Amino acid sequence: MKLSCVTASYVMDLLGYPGHFDWSTASEAIIRAPILETIDDLLRRLAPAKLDGVEFWYPHVWPSKVTPSLASAIRRRLRERGMVCSACAGAVSNPLEDPDGCEELFQIARLLKAERIAGHVSKGGLAELTRLCADYGISLAYENGGERSAAEILAAIAGGNEWIKVNLDTGNLAAQGGDPVQAIRELGPLIQYIHFKDVPAVGAHECVALGEGIVDVRGVIRELKRIGYGGWLSIEIETYSHDPTMEIIASAETLRKLWSEST
Repeated sequence: MKLSCVTASYVMDLLGYPGHFDWSTASEAIIRAPILETIDDLLRRLAPAKLDGVEFWYPHVWPSKVTPSLASAIRRRLRERGMVCSACAGAVSNPLEDPDGCEELFQIARLLKAERIAGHVSKGGLAELTRLCADYGISLAYENGGERSAAEILAAIAGGNEWIKVNLDTGNLAAQGGDPVQAIRELGPLIQYIHFKDVPAVGAHECVALGEGIVDVRGVIRELKRIGYGGWLSIEIETYSHDPTMEIIASAETLRKLWSEST
């Protein structure tokens, strides 16, 4: 088990947490901001969580701004802290409609030495996405959004394949009324990555620290261990009213404790 945090947790950071989500404006603000300064600030705040890696949301490593030398500087900052880039995160455009934009996402993941992209994809472009994955040696872990069950997740990726598997977002599934524990039981080895998120209620969007919402965190860990999962648990706590750092730190402690206790 390795712990990470997706930088999308800080989506509203540069807007000062105005009390509501505005993903478009927030994304534009992040893209305009100096990359290294932003990343340095996030790494400083996250240091007490003692994470093994960071999952970079694409606005934080925007393709038009990340040069090879800048990617080297980002990797060096991670290496100095004993960390790696666990994944790149964000929606992947349909390669049949936006081939260049889609391929840029794979290029950034390679520059950051990420083994996977974790995000939403278009079912219509799965064959071409599979080719890109093979060409770049980077897998794609599909993040569930509006799905309510394992069956719906599988349908979104046409059952998956060698390169395209599942990034189970526990909070997204619970927010739709689904059961993350049951989904893990049914998806089994197709699960390649975990966005560990908790929400206060069905239909909620703002997140809470793991264990303070409706997700059965202990049950998720128990089921992951039962199927032999030993990969990344990437903490995701998106908030619109306050800095989520303390919840991220507390959630990392919760995951370590429950993982060590679970059999």
